[in-house]
Amino acid sequence: MTAAAEAPASREERRALAAAAAAHFCLLCGYYMLRPIREALANQAGVRNNFELFATVLVVTSVLLPIYWRVVARTPRGRLLWYVGIPFTAVFLALFAGLRVDPGNSALAYAYFVALSSANFLLVSVFWSAMSDVWRPALAKRFYGYVAAGGSAGALLGPFIVTATVRDIGPAPLIVVACGFILATAALVSLSRGALRRCAGGEAVPDGALPVGGRARDDLARLARSPYLLGIVALIVTGQIIGAFMYNEQQKVALAAYPVLADRAAFFGKMEIAVNLVALFFQAVIVTWLTRRGSVALSLSAMPVVVGGSFVVLALFPVASVFLATQVLRRASDYGLGKPPREMLFTVLNPESKFKSKSLIDTVFTRASDALGQALYLVAGALGMVGLAWLGAVLCIALLAATRLLGRAFETRRSGDAGSAERPA
Repeated sequence: MTAAAEAPASREERRALAAAAAAHFCLLCGYYMLRPIREALANQAGVRNNFELFATVLVVTSVLLPIYWRVVARTPRGRLLWYVGIPFTAVFLALFAGLRVDPGNSALAYAYFVALSSANFLLVSVFWSAMSDVWRPALAKRFYGYVAAGGSAGALLGPFIVTATVRDIGPAPLIVVACGFILATAALVSLSRGALRRCAGGEAVPDGALPVGGRARDDLARLARSPYLLGIVALIVTGQIIGAFMYNEQQKVALAAYPVLADRAAFFGKMEIAVNLVALFFQAVIVTWLTRRGSVALSLSAMPVVVGGSFVVLALFPVASVFLATQVLRRASDYGLGKPPREMLFTVLNPESKFKSKSLIDTVFTRASDALGQALYLVAGALGMVGLAWLGAVLCIALLAATRLLGRAFETRRSGDAGSAERPA
């Protein structure tokens, strides 16, 4: 471990960390208020339509991404979260108005699901792009676990608000509150960027007034040529396919147990609380310890080990309670163990890769993986809970191999030279 990694945080670094953690708190608090409502409305739109829903999401995401790339090329990078957050808020305020008048409308339920599923990964991707733009790899290893933990704290509060209030006021008013949290994110990210520029003397942190620039076709070519980026794609695709299988099983369990919309929203709210409690522990304790004392490779590898083990338990004890516990642990491991080190992988790339290639991976590839997972489930669903659990365990072995390779590649890039944050993909 280097002396720099052991040095105590400066005052400005602490301010940057506090603002970044608060930004992630607000972002995920808002999102996790919207998510339980989405899951409840997905049942209303029809579980049998899951493949169609995710295929529509893929199409919408594929249309939105080139627009975002065009904005990225021309917009000061410090304003990007505003340019994404404000349209997002406008769409959901319109959905709020519709659902308040007609909460049982299937078309509105469909539109809500597609809108949130299309935009959420872009919103989260822009947040982490902004983080990787200003947090150097050494600082990311020290602090990303805490930034992620701030998000999990918000992700705990969001579903708690839903669970506590949805039966009394209904889902629609909660949408307005969620939008307020999401808009606060952009202001807090600006504060974090400013603090990091002050503590670095403005030299190591890109100026927020500068656009990223570049052309979309260059980003596609960069992704196709980069084994490093393709490895990240493989990591995400495999994880999303596993998640799609589990999502379908979860929807069946929820619809059978909770036929009323508000009851389903409350149930999914409780699920989110459980997921984020476990994720918060993973982020604040396990990931930070692993990346400081071990390596990013070790931290990345923890996720498939934990999830694969839970699938083996589910295969041996295939009952609803074990399934729900497995789903909680799988998602908590993805958010808590997998995501912080996965985001660290981008800190050793150049700005275009951080904002454009990353957004392509986080949106189109992720949603294409969802749609692929839904299509595969049409066949794999016949395996039943036991067969899907064993299949998930096998896929986790493949994930483990990929995480080890990517972690070693990150360390090689980070130690290669002092300017690794600006290296090409």
